[in-house]
Amino acid sequence: MTIQNQPPLVTVCTASYNRAHLLPRVYESLRAQTLKNFEWLVVDDGSDDGTGDLIGSWIESAEFPIRYLRKENGGQYSAMNVGVREAAGFYFASLDSDDRYVPDALERFVAHWEGIPSNERERFAGVCGLDAYESGEIVGTRFPQDVFDSDDIDIRLKYRVEGDKISLMRTDVMKQFPFPEECGRYITPAVVWNRIGLRYKTRFVNEVFAIIEYQTGGLTANDRLNYFRSPESVARCLRDLINSGRSFPPVATIKTYANYVRYSLHQGTKVRDQANLVSFCFQYWLFVPLGYLLYWRDQRLILAQEAVD
Repeated sequence: MTIQNQPPLVTVCTASYNRAHLLPRVYESLRAQTLKNFEWLVVDDGSDDGTGDLIGSWIESAEFPIRYLRKENGGQYSAMNVGVREAAGFYFASLDSDDRYVPDALERFVAHWEGIPSNERERFAGVCGLDAYESGEIVGTRFPQDVFDSDDIDIRLKYRVEGDKISLMRTDVMKQFPFPEECGRYITPAVVWNRIGLRYKTRFVNEVFAIIEYQTGGLTANDRLNYFRSPESVARCLRDLINSGRSFPPVATIKTYANYVRYSLHQGTKVRDQANLVSFCFQYWLFVPLGYLLYWRDQRLILAQEAVD
């Protein structure tokens, strides 16, 4: 049980927009948690489907603290920034409205964190595990080892781990790296995870912590078109990687530079101005033609989608 007058160990944050029909699934998974010292923070991004009334009906009867915050509609990551600012727990966990935890998820997350030697924890941001579908199939690929210490950049680019994953993070680390709302509604989360990865390690574990069910019309289903229409965060994310000075495998290097050109063009930034923003201009110019080809392909895709809409 949560000890009165003391902060919870974990803040579980759900950013929700018109997902009242899905929130009972999240709620029931939290009721089933074996670790009880947590709060649920629901950030309502301007819903008009009765979300507030639903959460209010749970606040009085739930066995754990529930806080409900409503804001004007601004997108999932704007809501997530509110959640991070308001989080009271030492750990911060984001649980989407179409996901549910397995019953021992929070307990296992904390156990893995406590498995990091105490004198090394300051260098770590948190623990990251696997998502699975209802069928039991893992989302994307597994980590290289069952317990593997790395960072969010190398895990994707060097070890080529793919697919959505789920994390328990130090709240103080999350507060250092807010999602850049000035980039628009559709923000690639990699812009934050990469910045964390440049400073902190993460403990990656091959355990399933959540079951997910992607929704038609959700952000994941429309990622590519959303990023074409709001490309600034993607360009910024790629520029951060280029300017980090890290070396990546050849294929990852090509993709990073070419996609930087591609999304900067979507943003309306001319190639000369793009070059002035990166540290390695010679390499940049090598990949400008490929970046243009990707951009022109995107334009055809956008036109085709607009014709359907």
